[in-house]
Amino acid sequence: MWPITMSSELHVVTGAFGYSGRWIAKQLLSEGKQVRTLTNAAARDDPFEGAVEVHRLNFEDYESLVESLRGADVLYNTYWVRYNDNQRNFDHGIAVQNCKKLFDAATEAGVRRVVHFSVAKPDQAPGWTYFAGKVETERLLRESGQSYAIVRPTVFFGGGRNVLINNIAWIMRKFPIFGVFGFGKYPIQPVHIRDVARVSIELGASDENITRDIAGPERFTYREFVSLIGKSMEVSRLIIPIPPIVGWLAGQIMGIFLRDRVITRAEIRGLMNGLVASEEEPLGDITFSEWIKKNGSDLGIEYQNDLRERRYTK
Repeated sequence: MWPITMSSELHVVTGAFGYSGRWIAKQLLSEGKQVRTLTNAAARDDPFEGAVEVHRLNFEDYESLVESLRGADVLYNTYWVRYNDNQRNFDHGIAVQNCKKLFDAATEAGVRRVVHFSVAKPDQAPGWTYFAGKVETERLLRESGQSYAIVRPTVFFGGGRNVLINNIAWIMRKFPIFGVFGFGKYPIQPVHIRDVARVSIELGASDENITRDIAGPERFTYREFVSLIGKSMEVSRLIIPIPPIVGWLAGQIMGIFLRDRVITRAEIRGLMNGLVASEEEPLGDITFSEWIKKNGSDLGIEYQNDLRERRYTK
């Protein structure tokens, strides 16, 4: 049950039927805030039972975009696209343009504050369109004149969806050998989605223009991370180093059968270059080691198809 008495303060969340947006909306509702979502996934089951007001996220109708933001105190922008797909007419360049429209609409609508979801260390991955698009979008927000907080999460865990961790677990259940890119010595610092939602809302209440990593309290090598997942499931697998190109090709072949994008080159490069860990003081409280110990037995039972869940429009 959501709070019956709601405050007059309106918060808008893009993609509240998705993953990070859902947890932000859930936290806001628990605090008694009014919540509106802008989404292209209105056909999905409503996890909030009508407690969240739903507007279509239509980047081609600017006036409608402005009106859907009017009266909001904070806009939480989780919108992005994972990869380029010319056949479906979305790519990182289009995502940048769409974010600019959203920021302009927020300014025109009188939104006090924008909390924008980026990614950890995007400026350390020059030339990769996923990260380059993140850098450009951050620049556009900083130069918009809008009060802002740019949050840069590392890699999520918790909250039910767990695509990365669940699908690592699924592969470990299905195959006797698990390959890590290179030697797996690069760092990963997972953060629980509840911590991400909490910190994002705290930064939304502030007036300071800030860019901040959101990382969990524990740091592992990728090999240690994978080993913990296997141990939590009581599954013993041989973990071997493989060349990144071999891992990517294996993901491509697996993706044909699963009808999904299992892994992208940018994700492999980002992982191996330590972009999913932070040198800043961690803001997350929930530890991955304790969470995986409690939840590992439930992971990897079924494959989670990320492509099937995502629906992008220009």
